Amino acid sequence: MINITIIKKNQDIITIEAKGHSGYAQAGLDIVCSAISVLTQNLINSLIELVKISPVYVINDDMPYLSVSIPQGLNGRAFQDSQLLMRSAELGIRDVANSYKKYIKIKEKQYD
Repeated sequence: MINITIIKKNQDIITIEAKGHSGYAQAGLDIVCSAISVLTQNLINSLIELVKISPVYVINDDMPYLSVSIPQGLNGRAFQDSQLLMRSAELGIRDVANSYKKYIKIKEKQYD
């Protein structure tokens, strides 16, 4: 199962974390893992290329594990744009999770 954690400060998304294999199919053929991987890695690329920020991220293919956070202290237009991308990624992840409920679990945490 893929465990997704969405960490928010108030309503703003500050981190999206994905870990584990879905178990839908064997590695390399798993469309559920592939979908989540594409959404999260595209989020990193979009934050870098479109918003021109340096997100804090960790990718470990062995576990598998991916975490992406917006940098602390970000404000103004860059913050608004990063939120749009984080929410877009969340929307895509939730859509995949709704289609493959047995393979993805999503939880939200509030950052203090």
